[in-house]
Amino acid sequence: MAGKLKRKALWLIPLLLLIVAIGAVAIQRVTDRAEEKSSLKGMAPDPLGVRCIRTVRGPIHALVFGEGTARAVRREFLTFEHPGKVTYVKANQDGRPISEGDWVKGPRPGQQLGELLASVDKRQHVEELKVAGSARVESKQQVEVARAQIAQAEAQQKLAMENYKRKETLYGVKAISKYELDVARTNLKSADTEVQSARARLESAVSAVAAAEARINQARLPMERSSIYAPFDGVLTYVNIKQGDYFAANLVDLSSEEALLRTVPMVIIDPDQFEVTLELPYFEGALVMPGQPALIMTSAHMAPSVSDLKADVPLKEGMVRGTVFSVNPAVSPGGRSIQVKVRTAKGPRGIRDGMFVTCWIVVDEKPDAVVVPFDVFIYRQNRPYVFRVDTAGKRVEQIEIVEGISGLSMQEILQGVGEGELLVTDGRHRLSNGAPVEVIEIVGEKTN
Repeated sequence: MAGKLKRKALWLIPLLLLIVAIGAVAIQRVTDRAEEKSSLKGMAPDPLGVRCIRTVRGPIHALVFGEGTARAVRREFLTFEHPGKVTYVKANQDGRPISEGDWVKGPRPGQQLGELLASVDKRQHVEELKVAGSARVESKQQVEVARAQIAQAEAQQKLAMENYKRKETLYGVKAISKYELDVARTNLKSADTEVQSARARLESAVSAVAAAEARINQARLPMERSSIYAPFDGVLTYVNIKQGDYFAANLVDLSSEEALLRTVPMVIIDPDQFEVTLELPYFEGALVMPGQPALIMTSAHMAPSVSDLKADVPLKEGMVRGTVFSVNPAVSPGGRSIQVKVRTAKGPRGIRDGMFVTCWIVVDEKPDAVVVPFDVFIYRQNRPYVFRVDTAGKRVEQIEIVEGISGLSMQEILQGVGEGELLVTDGRHRLSNGAPVEVIEIVGEKTN
């Protein structure tokens, strides 16, 4: 029994020695960490390397962006108002029928109609016009006859007047009887009546001429409506007919603009001025007003620069200056948007009818403001802050600011910092108020 206890005691000794060794190591580690922490408390933290930029003064523009389709301001769909077979299509100097891209001439000063572009069969209207013309000739002849009758009646009236005066004189000296005087008086009244009747016939003949002229105009109107004339100087963008085709109004598809362009006989535009219709969100459309400047881009991948917004700077290819023409005061019920129309100035601008373009509208601008790039801001609890480096360049101060106009790449600061102050860009998310920093680069400046 004593031997078993002795063996157990010998087995416990190594275990106790191991526990004591582990405890000693743990105590040593705790002691070392405490000494390390106490030594760290006495040391200053290492500064964080940051990049900075200085605030500057300059112009800034607030822009609204939209997309739309450019359409010529003057554009007309040309069609026949009467059905029939197409019997004429204007030919060019080389004998080729007119087609898309050809220029046509509108009415000159003093003219009502421009170039004849096409017409349908109008023989019936021609015959009706001939009949109306014959009626006018006949009516004019009746006018001449009525005028001759008036001259004859007036001559008879004059003769009857002279005869009556002579009879009246003779009756006064008792040379003739009262009966002869009454006969002369009756003849004078008959002559007066005949003059009035001749004048009435002249008025009737003149009215007949006017009626014949109206019938001629009425007969000419279907002829004009059976033809297509150029309404103004412009270029044809769609020609959907050729000689020999049959036209009827029901062949024109009005279901959509694209269908209409493909089925209407002709479309003409004036390429000197274009209009872009935009649908802007309400909160952006409310900032737009007529007369505001705009930049129209023919490529969706283009964006304006600050220099492009200056009116006296030539634009790059693919950019066109425009002006807000109108702003719809109503909000569309479907898209909850506001319709804005932007027009270019008159003259060739490198835009094609139907081209999809982007527009940047300048809704606000300041010629002199404190501006910084967007990458200096940090938002905490939805409030904008910046980190300003002190004059020694060693520490930062977290400052709440008031934002102004947002430009393409810059932001205006209304309150909080002024011109020439050094703000942190890269590294700002790791900072806190009063943190030590090391400025490794000032963007746009050379550091020693």
